[in-house]
Amino acid sequence: MSTDHDALRATAWTEIPQFVSATALFQAAVADQLGVPVNDLHCLNLVSAGVAVTPTELAERMGLTTGAVSKMLDRMEAQRLVRREHDPQDRRRITVHPRPDRAGELAALYQPMAVYLSEHMARFTDDQLRLLTDFARTSRDVALREATRLRQNGRPHAARRRQPPDVTAG
Repeated sequence: MSTDHDALRATAWTEIPQFVSATALFQAAVADQLGVPVNDLHCLNLVSAGVAVTPTELAERMGLTTGAVSKMLDRMEAQRLVRREHDPQDRRRITVHPRPDRAGELAALYQPMAVYLSEHMARFTDDQLRLLTDFARTSRDVALREATRLRQNGRPHAARRRQPPDVTAG
């Protein structure tokens, strides 16, 4: 391998986590502008993309309890971000849908980033776009798998941790 290749790999190893962090900061700034917690924005993105459309799917994808998702959806309905509906095929099943009321506000917040990405990607070849798409998809899948692994095998969330008994209580 050439040293140029090694240098490029080292640069990528530095830049990719910085991109992920910057994206997280951007999402937090968008959530602030909407007046919602960042988890609500993540939920809205999942619902809008059709990735998770039931409370159970949202809980699994976001690593939350179904009770936490119910509270989040209550909050999001009050903010006019989503609506819950009974599935006409199975009235026991609830589906979550984005509401159009604030779509313009969301679009305006994302517009500068969308314009940049659109203009930048317009210069990519088909092969470059395929590479970018494949990298994003496979990296997302690995990140989701690892998040699940950590939730299942790692340290539990502070709210779910068993607290040691208070030995000072008499």
